[in-house]
Amino acid sequence: MFPSKIFIHVLILSASSCLYGQEDENVDSSQESQQTTSQRPIEEIQVIGERTLLTMRNEIIREEENLYRIFNELNSHDRFDITCKEERRVFSHIPARNCYPKFFTDLRMDSTRFALGELRQAYSADGVDPVLFQLGLDKIDNDKELREKSAGDYQALSEEMLRIASENPDYLNILMKVADLKANYEAARKDLFDSDN
Repeated sequence: MFPSKIFIHVLILSASSCLYGQEDENVDSSQESQQTTSQRPIEEIQVIGERTLLTMRNEIIREEENLYRIFNELNSHDRFDITCKEERRVFSHIPARNCYPKFFTDLRMDSTRFALGELRQAYSADGVDPVLFQLGLDKIDNDKELREKSAGDYQALSEEMLRIASENPDYLNILMKVADLKANYEAARKDLFDSDN
Protein backbone atom coordinates (compact mmCIF):
# COMPACT_ATOMS: atom_id res chain seq x y z
CA MET A 1 0.00 0.00 0.00
CA PHE A 2 1.06 3.54 -0.60
CA PRO A 3 1.57 5.83 2.44
CA SER A 4 -1.48 7.92 1.52
CA LYS A 5 -3.66 4.80 1.34
CA ILE A 6 -2.38 3.64 4.73
CA PHE A 7 -3.13 7.07 6.17
CA ILE A 8 -6.69 6.99 4.79
CA HIS A 9 -7.19 3.48 6.12
CA VAL A 10 -5.97 4.53 9.59
CA LEU A 11 -8.37 7.51 9.51
CA ILE A 12 -11.28 5.23 8.64
CA LEU A 13 -10.37 2.81 11.43
CA SER A 14 -9.98 5.58 14.00
CA ALA A 15 -13.25 7.20 12.95
CA SER A 16 -15.09 3.89 13.17
CA SER A 17 -13.60 3.12 16.60
CA CYS A 18 -14.68 6.56 17.84
CA LEU A 19 -18.23 5.90 16.65
CA TYR A 20 -18.28 2.47 18.21
CA GLY A 21 -16.95 3.87 21.49
CA GLN A 22 -19.98 6.17 21.77
CA GLU A 23 -22.58 3.40 21.52
CA ASP A 24 -24.31 1.74 24.44
CA GLU A 25 -22.31 -0.56 26.59
CA ASN A 26 -25.04 -3.20 26.16
CA VAL A 27 -23.84 -4.29 22.75
CA ASP A 28 -24.65 -7.90 22.00
CA SER A 29 -22.14 -10.35 20.56
CA SER A 30 -23.53 -10.12 16.98
CA GLN A 31 -22.85 -6.38 16.94
CA GLU A 32 -19.33 -7.00 18.28
CA SER A 33 -18.61 -9.46 15.50
CA GLN A 34 -19.84 -6.90 12.93
CA GLN A 35 -17.55 -4.29 14.45
CA THR A 36 -14.49 -6.53 14.25
CA THR A 37 -15.22 -7.49 10.63
CA SER A 38 -15.69 -3.84 9.67
CA GLN A 39 -12.25 -3.03 11.10
CA ARG A 40 -10.56 -5.63 8.93
CA PRO A 41 -8.36 -3.99 6.28
CA ILE A 42 -9.93 -3.61 2.88
CA GLU A 43 -8.27 -5.75 0.26
CA GLU A 44 -6.70 -3.93 -2.64
CA ILE A 45 -6.42 -5.33 -6.11
CA GLN A 46 -3.89 -3.85 -8.50
CA VAL A 47 -4.10 -4.55 -12.20
CA ILE A 48 -0.88 -3.94 -14.05
CA GLY A 49 -1.07 -4.15 -17.81
CA GLU A 50 1.74 -5.15 -20.09
CA ARG A 51 4.02 -2.22 -20.70
CA THR A 52 5.28 -1.41 -24.15
CA LEU A 53 8.89 -0.54 -24.91
CA LEU A 54 7.79 3.02 -25.63
CA THR A 55 6.20 3.48 -22.21
CA MET A 56 9.25 1.94 -20.56
CA ARG A 57 11.56 4.26 -22.52
CA ASN A 58 9.46 7.31 -21.62
CA GLU A 59 9.62 6.34 -17.94
CA ILE A 60 13.41 6.09 -18.19
CA ILE A 61 13.57 9.55 -19.77
CA ARG A 62 11.39 11.05 -17.01
CA GLU A 63 13.46 9.47 -14.25
CA GLU A 64 16.75 10.46 -15.92
CA GLU A 65 15.56 14.07 -16.19
CA ASN A 66 14.72 13.99 -12.49
CA LEU A 67 18.09 12.38 -11.68
CA TYR A 68 20.08 14.97 -13.65
CA ARG A 69 18.02 17.83 -12.20
CA ILE A 70 18.92 16.74 -8.67
CA PHE A 71 22.55 16.13 -9.65
CA ASN A 72 22.82 19.58 -11.26
CA GLU A 73 21.49 21.19 -8.09
CA LEU A 74 23.83 19.29 -5.77
CA ASN A 75 27.13 19.10 -7.66
CA SER A 76 30.07 21.26 -6.68
CA HIS A 77 30.76 22.88 -10.05
CA ASP A 78 28.64 23.99 -13.03
CA ARG A 79 30.99 22.24 -15.47
CA PHE A 80 29.59 18.93 -14.17
CA ASP A 81 25.98 19.90 -15.04
CA ILE A 82 24.40 17.36 -17.38
CA THR A 83 21.93 18.31 -20.11
CA CYS A 84 20.07 16.03 -22.48
CA LYS A 85 18.85 16.75 -25.99
CA GLU A 86 17.58 15.02 -29.08
CA GLU A 87 20.19 14.85 -31.84
CA ARG A 88 20.01 13.43 -35.32
CA ARG A 89 22.71 10.95 -36.18
CA VAL A 90 24.83 11.41 -39.27
CA PHE A 91 23.12 9.91 -42.34
CA SER A 92 19.96 9.23 -40.33
CA HIS A 93 16.67 10.98 -39.71
CA ILE A 94 16.08 9.07 -36.48
CA PRO A 95 16.75 11.30 -33.46
CA ALA A 96 18.74 9.95 -30.55
CA ARG A 97 18.59 11.30 -27.00
CA ASN A 98 22.06 12.09 -25.69
CA CYS A 99 23.12 13.48 -22.33
CA TYR A 100 26.42 15.30 -21.93
CA PRO A 101 28.19 17.10 -19.10
CA LYS A 102 28.93 20.79 -19.68
CA PHE A 103 32.71 20.28 -19.86
CA PHE A 104 32.19 17.92 -22.81
CA THR A 105 29.88 20.26 -24.74
CA ASP A 106 32.32 23.13 -24.11
CA LEU A 107 35.21 21.03 -25.45
CA ARG A 108 33.14 20.08 -28.50
CA MET A 109 32.29 23.73 -29.21
CA ASP A 110 35.95 24.78 -28.87
CA SER A 111 37.06 22.00 -31.22
CA THR A 112 34.43 22.92 -33.80
CA ARG A 113 35.21 26.63 -33.53
CA PHE A 114 38.93 25.96 -34.13
CA ALA A 115 38.15 23.71 -37.13
CA LEU A 116 35.83 26.32 -38.64
CA GLY A 117 38.63 28.89 -38.47
CA GLU A 118 40.85 26.46 -40.38
CA LEU A 119 38.09 25.74 -42.92
CA ARG A 120 37.62 29.45 -43.64
CA GLN A 121 41.24 29.65 -44.77
CA ALA A 122 40.45 27.13 -47.52
CA TYR A 123 38.14 29.63 -49.20
CA SER A 124 39.58 32.42 -51.37
CA ALA A 125 38.65 34.49 -54.40
CA ASP A 126 40.13 31.74 -56.57
CA GLY A 127 37.82 29.08 -55.06
CA VAL A 128 38.27 26.35 -52.51
CA ASP A 129 41.67 24.87 -51.82
CA PRO A 130 40.90 21.15 -51.29
CA VAL A 131 44.08 20.52 -49.30
CA LEU A 132 43.36 23.32 -46.79
CA PHE A 133 39.72 22.26 -46.67
CA GLN A 134 40.69 18.67 -45.80
CA LEU A 135 43.15 19.94 -43.16
CA GLY A 136 40.29 21.93 -41.61
CA LEU A 137 38.02 18.86 -41.60
CA ASP A 138 40.77 16.83 -39.96
CA LYS A 139 40.84 19.34 -37.09
CA ILE A 140 37.28 18.39 -36.10
CA ASP A 141 37.47 15.86 -33.27
CA ASN A 142 34.84 13.15 -33.14
CA ASP A 143 33.11 12.30 -29.86
CA LYS A 144 35.45 9.38 -29.15
CA GLU A 145 38.49 11.66 -29.41
CA LEU A 146 36.81 14.29 -27.26
CA ARG A 147 36.04 11.67 -24.58
CA GLU A 148 39.68 10.61 -24.58
CA LYS A 149 40.79 14.23 -24.19
CA SER A 150 38.39 14.72 -21.29
CA ALA A 151 39.10 11.41 -19.51
CA GLY A 152 40.25 13.25 -16.37
CA ASP A 153 37.04 15.30 -16.31
CA TYR A 154 34.95 12.15 -16.67
CA GLN A 155 36.85 10.60 -13.75
CA ALA A 156 36.11 13.71 -11.65
CA LEU A 157 32.45 13.52 -12.73
CA SER A 158 32.24 9.89 -11.56
CA GLU A 159 33.74 10.83 -8.21
CA GLU A 160 31.25 13.71 -7.88
CA MET A 161 28.34 11.34 -8.61
CA LEU A 162 29.58 8.88 -6.00
CA ARG A 163 29.97 11.67 -3.45
CA ILE A 164 26.42 12.92 -4.04
CA ALA A 165 25.00 9.37 -3.96
CA SER A 166 26.69 8.72 -0.60
CA GLU A 167 25.43 12.00 0.87
CA ASN A 168 21.91 12.09 -0.61
CA PRO A 169 19.67 9.01 -0.28
CA ASP A 170 17.02 10.47 -2.64
CA TYR A 171 19.60 10.76 -5.41
CA LEU A 172 20.84 7.25 -4.71
CA ASN A 173 17.30 5.84 -4.85
CA ILE A 174 16.60 7.52 -8.20
CA LEU A 175 19.99 6.35 -9.51
CA MET A 176 19.15 2.74 -8.60
CA LYS A 177 15.64 3.11 -10.05
CA VAL A 178 17.04 4.36 -13.38
CA ALA A 179 19.49 1.43 -13.46
CA ASP A 180 16.63 -1.03 -12.80
CA LEU A 181 14.42 0.59 -15.44
CA LYS A 182 17.20 0.39 -18.02
CA ALA A 183 17.90 -3.26 -17.19
CA ASN A 184 14.18 -4.10 -17.47
CA TYR A 185 13.95 -2.20 -20.76
CA GLU A 186 16.93 -4.03 -22.25
CA ALA A 187 15.56 -7.40 -21.09
CA ALA A 188 12.12 -6.65 -22.57
CA ARG A 189 13.70 -5.41 -25.79
CA LYS A 190 15.86 -8.52 -26.06
CA ASP A 191 12.85 -10.80 -25.40
CA LEU A 192 10.77 -9.00 -28.02
CA PHE A 193 13.35 -9.02 -30.78
CA ASP A 194 14.92 -12.40 -30.00
CA SER A 195 11.50 -14.07 -30.02
CA ASP A 196 10.95 -12.92 -33.62
CA ASN A 197 13.92 -14.92 -34.89
